[in-house]
Order: sequence, then structure tokens, then C-alpha cells
Amino acid sequence: MLLLLQLLGPVVAAEAPARIAIIVHPSRHSELSAEILGQIYLRRKRFWEDGAPIVPLNLAAGTPLRETFSRRVLGQREERLADYWNRQYFYGILPPSTLASTAAIVRYVASDPNALGYVPAEEVDASVRVVLNLE
Repeated sequence: MLLLLQLLGPVVAAEAPARIAIIVHPSRHSELSAEILGQIYLRRKRFWEDGAPIVPLNLAAGTPLRETFSRRVLGQREERLADYWNRQYFYGILPPSTLASTAAIVRYVASDPNALGYVPAEEVDASVRVVLNLE
């Protein structure tokens, strides 16, 4: 049993990282709180301080990291958020773009000064800047 737990331990940790890093392009010097981050991901705050549009990036629905992010930042489960976005479509407000992997999020954020994304803290490299860590 102990061997089984030791083998499963890293899998569980990989699915739900203890720390999520919120990343932006290195040229972006904005600071964010969890509250503002929530407003960005609900598309209630849509522009950076300089007037440029914020490009928030999400992982695919159902991925463990997205589930954790949604609970920590938005305080909601994915099912409730799907209802929220169905209502927002009526007003012409689209949800954040979805990318296939955290590596894709890092690459996109590194190439777009207006992008914002979330990845496990251990996946951050020098091509992006961390503006907030979620524990």
C-alpha cells in the first residue's frame, strides 16, 4: 500500500499544483491582486492601464489546473462558469481564449505583451514575468 501511495503521490501533485503562477510578458509591469485577476477572467476588466486590451488565456475545460484556478480565483466550479458564459454570449462577451497546454500558454505570453496566463509555478522561465502567485 505504501508503495502505491508513493507512486501516486507525484501524479496527484502534478494534477493540482500547490502554487500557480500568473504570468505576463516581461515588458508588462502591472501588478495584480486575486480580485482584479478574477475580474479579468470574467471579462469585467478588459484593458491594461495603458489602454491595451488584456488577452487572458485559459486551459481546456476539465483540466485539473483550470479547475483549481477557477476555484481559487473565481470561487466557482466549471459547471457554474459554463452557465455564466452562456449568459455573457447574449451580450457579445466572449470567454478567455483556450490553449492546449501550459507550455503553449508560456510561449503565447512570451510573444504577446497584452497576454496573461496561469501555469504551475515550476514551469515559469525567463521568457515571462510572474505578477502573482496563488497558493
